[in-house]
Amino acid sequence: MDIIKALLQNVALPRMVKIRQTFPAAEIADVPTALRDALAQSGQLDRIQPGMRIAIAAGSRGIDQIPALVRTTVTELKKRGAEPFVIPAMGSHGGATATGQTEVLVHLGVTEETVGCPIVSSMEVVELSRLANGLPVYIDKHAYEADGIVLINRIKPHTAFRGPNESGLAKMIAIGLGKQKGAET
Repeated sequence: MDIIKALLQNVALPRMVKIRQTFPAAEIADVPTALRDALAQSGQLDRIQPGMRIAIAAGSRGIDQIPALVRTTVTELKKRGAEPFVIPAMGSHGGATATGQTEVLVHLGVTEETVGCPIVSSMEVVELSRLANGLPVYIDKHAYEADGIVLINRIKPHTAFRGPNESGLAKMIAIGLGKQKGAET
C-alpha cells in the first residue's frame, strides 16, 4: 500500500462520490409455461410431423432451469408425435469425450429421467462443407442424421475472448455441434 501512496502523492485525483446503480432484472415466474407460449407463437412446432427424429442440442453454458427447458421442449415435440433425443453440444468441454459431455449434462441436471428422452452422446462428426478459406465445417453425426435440430442456448459474452460471435447460436452450431473437431477448427 505504501508504494501506491508514493506513486500517487503528486497526482491530483478528481472528486469522487460513491454511487449504487441497480439494473432491472425481469424474472419469468413460470419458465415451462413461458417456453410453451414462445414455441406456440413461433409457429415452428407446426413443422413437426409424427415420427420425426429431433435432436435437442444442450450446451454447458450454465442456463438457468435447463432441465425444465429441455423437458418442456421434449414434451412439446412428443405431443406432435416426434421422437426427440438430447445431444450434448459443447465442443471440447467434458474432456472432449462422449462420456465426459454426458457427465456435464448430468451435473447440470439433464438426464434421461429428468427430461424424458434419450441422451445420445458421441464425438463422431460429419463434414458438412468447407469455408472459402478451406476450413472444414463439422456437425455431430446424430444431429446430421436427425430430421430437425432444436438449440437450447444462452447468449452472453465469452469468458476468454471478444469477437462478433462469442457465444450463442452461431457458436453452438459451429463449435458445440461441431464437437472437438469443430472447436479445434
